[in-house]
Amino acid sequence: MAEFGKPDVVEEEVDILIIGGGMAACGTGYEIGPWLDAAKAQGVDIKVKLVDKAAMDRSGAVAQGLSAINTYIGSEQ
Repeated sequence: MAEFGKPDVVEEEVDILIIGGGMAACGTGYEIGPWLDAAKAQGVDIKVKLVDKAAMDRSGAVAQGLSAINTYIGSEQ
């Protein structure tokens, strides 16, 4: 794993770059799915990448909060 002072640099070409792993970015990734399918049906292959700066073990505070409210309310509501 790279240190903050010496991060690994990876260069890639993508058509759509989604920055961040929060709820908005994940929602964006989900919502563009039909457009990507339509483009692929026309023979256009679009490369999408979602990037986030945080490590998985210390991230996800928003998603954890949403999970907590579902647990509190229960699955029958």
